[in-house]
Amino acid sequence: MDELRELSADDLPRIVATAGGVAWNGGFQKWNQRLAEHLDGRRIVLLAVEGTHFLGYGSLLWLSGYSPFRELGIPEIQDLVVAEPRRGQGVATRIIAALEDRARLRGHKQIGLGVGLYADYGPAQRLYVRLGYMPDGRGLTYHTLPVPGGANVRVDDDLFFSAASVPPCFKVLLHL
Repeated sequence: MDELRELSADDLPRIVATAGGVAWNGGFQKWNQRLAEHLDGRRIVLLAVEGTHFLGYGSLLWLSGYSPFRELGIPEIQDLVVAEPRRGQGVATRIIAALEDRARLRGHKQIGLGVGLYADYGPAQRLYVRLGYMPDGRGLTYHTLPVPGGANVRVDDDLFFSAASVPPCFKVLLHL
């Protein structure tokens, strides 16, 4: 990876055209929204770049949509994706470290994230544990709402387990 840098308007056409695999999603609507949130300070979006190729991206939302994080002022990592051919090479770890550094510079002692529960998310689940992220203890969420015991929910990208960092190690809580 040559560099890790912030999103710019010039990046949008190449990001949308990147064939990064099934997790690499979103067209111009998503990326225009991410750019607007980045430019107005609601979110920071970082890109992992090698030459003219995007290897991955990740963002840190300063005001989480997950109420337990929002109420505690815990920013949330979202949309952490690495192109399939570059997975397992440390790209996601570098993006997470850079996002943690940005949060730390703004005085945050914790950072949160959510991860999906089905097998496609297995590598991400293992990575977050290896990096010290701990479940937030609130169970599962679906569309950011708690899933009560006995409920039937669809197992898709909106079913999460949440985690957050544990000070002083600065590791995050996951919300699932």
